[in-house]
Amino acid sequence: MSTEERATRAGRTRPTTMTVATVVAGTVIFLLLAIPLAVQVITAFRGPFLPFGVSSARWSVDNFATLWGLREDFWAVLGATAAFVGGSTVLSLLMAFGLAWVTVRTDAPFRRVISLLVIVPFIVPPIVKAQAYLLMLSPESGVLNQLIHLVPGMADVTIDPYSFSTMIVIQSLTNVTFPYLMIVPILTGMDGSLEESARVSGASWGQTLRRVTLPMLWPGLLGVTVLTFILGLGSLEVPLLFGQESGKSIFALKLWTLISAGAGELPQYGLAAAWGCVFLVITTIAFVIYLRATRDAERRASISGKGFRPTTMKLGGWRIPVLLAILVFTMLTAVLPLFALFWSAITPYPLAFSLDALRTQTQFGAFGEVLADGEFWASLGRTLVIAGGSATIACGAATVLAYGIARSRANGWTRSMDLFASSSVAIPAVIAGFAMFLTFMVINPVIPLAGTIAALVIAYSYRVSIAYRAGFSATLQIRKELEEAAVISGASRLEGFRRIVAPLLAPTVFAVWIQMFILGTNEFTLPAFLATPESRPLSVYMYAMINPRSAQLYAPDQGAAMALIFTVLVFAIGYGLQWLVSLRAIGRASRRVRVVEVPSDALGATTVVEPTDAPDTRSVAVQELRELSRR
Repeated sequence: MSTEERATRAGRTRPTTMTVATVVAGTVIFLLLAIPLAVQVITAFRGPFLPFGVSSARWSVDNFATLWGLREDFWAVLGATAAFVGGSTVLSLLMAFGLAWVTVRTDAPFRRVISLLVIVPFIVPPIVKAQAYLLMLSPESGVLNQLIHLVPGMADVTIDPYSFSTMIVIQSLTNVTFPYLMIVPILTGMDGSLEESARVSGASWGQTLRRVTLPMLWPGLLGVTVLTFILGLGSLEVPLLFGQESGKSIFALKLWTLISAGAGELPQYGLAAAWGCVFLVITTIAFVIYLRATRDAERRASISGKGFRPTTMKLGGWRIPVLLAILVFTMLTAVLPLFALFWSAITPYPLAFSLDALRTQTQFGAFGEVLADGEFWASLGRTLVIAGGSATIACGAATVLAYGIARSRANGWTRSMDLFASSSVAIPAVIAGFAMFLTFMVINPVIPLAGTIAALVIAYSYRVSIAYRAGFSATLQIRKELEEAAVISGASRLEGFRRIVAPLLAPTVFAVWIQMFILGTNEFTLPAFLATPESRPLSVYMYAMINPRSAQLYAPDQGAAMALIFTVLVFAIGYGLQWLVSLRAIGRASRRVRVVEVPSDALGATTVVEPTDAPDTRSVAVQELRELSRR
């Protein structure tokens, strides 16, 4: 073999820079997801405290034996969790499907306004919503109970905020936006001509829904159901604020209680890990059902390039009842909760609303005290750092890995990595928070990260699958010819990715980054397990202000004022970032090359007209593509 042939073969087998970058991104995602879950499983089988660094640690199944020994508690937790999560999921889906149907498939007025009102609660942090509902339903001063008492014949009717059924309804109201955002594109993409054909054939509205509409929507709706179920299973806010009073052992609250030992007690990490493993198996099964349901979804696709027309249904006499139902929903999800927060912030103690109380008892000092609180600004700064850092890590690693897998040959390794990178949606936040907590406790003697801001940044990044799926889908929409032109021009894969693919992926990546940033600012479950007074974000500090067990920190009026200020800040930051991204996109579009076709000959030659403010520096691939267009 000649020297040239050996050099060529070595160049072919040597990993490229893009391959190295993909491996590094995959390793980051593996560390974010696999290591914490592995530590949790090890803790379940090696306890009873921490699995390493403790002399009493040994391998056994004692934690699972203890779990099974407490059979009454075990089945009570399973039953309460199934009723709480399952009931709230069903109610959320029914409300989300109805709202999506009205805004997409009917001629209801103010549909854009309705869509905005449904999305607004997404901006409100979950712990703020839970606190607002608790204030709204207070038996003595709650505004909702006051309104109910004004209805004739219902003066003695009072909603108990701590009943189990109330918790289910509250949880469903807080989760409507998520399934709504997922159902809207499903309904938008369904061809209404199939339903019209069924009705023309004599089918009733109910028969059309049962035999045509639901079978077409079934894969998508099942996927939304599974993801909403997992989201509810990992939610800690409502169980923490409501469940401790009702005495129901919901899984999220059970896990948090086991590691939050009281005075003279040791935290039961091993038993909590066993609980986490049981529910991790449940969510894994649910995730597999989701994958199988969406695997052959294209078989039920109804959009085609010919004759597709999404029809709308005329509401007729149902228009007024539908608008009234949406008004009630808006009052329950936005108006009354925010009013309850505001009323609590301007009154010194729980007080029923009245004009006399409005004149004599209201004061606005709580807002000034919050703005003058140094810890408020410190925790707000930590929140922004944690949310921004975690969104950057997740989006960066996910985008590189998504591009590498989308452009690689399909085999067992790439399919496995694709599934693994998508699997964080199957990990409830409460399990992820506990698993991260155990991991940092185990490695703390070597790498002291427990209780630090860096630990929270790493933990928040576990939602990497959101960015991965978006990046993977966006990469598949980019034709390979663009990168091939760059390679032909002498550019490496990394250079082609940086100059060609990355600018095209930028709008998607920025949109996902903003979404993950907002999720990070709203996050409460993860820092509830990981934060310390020195590293707590604003959501945890705010909970301390409204929790009566917080001793000297308890100040409900300041907590309500802080919740309102926090909501306004999240809203302003989120929409401000979207506005900046929109301006950037408009600026890029104004500098984009304009192609005007001039059929000067039989072949239809193309003339390229460039704006005068176009940048002088061009990538090799773009010049090559323009030269090809001129030819």
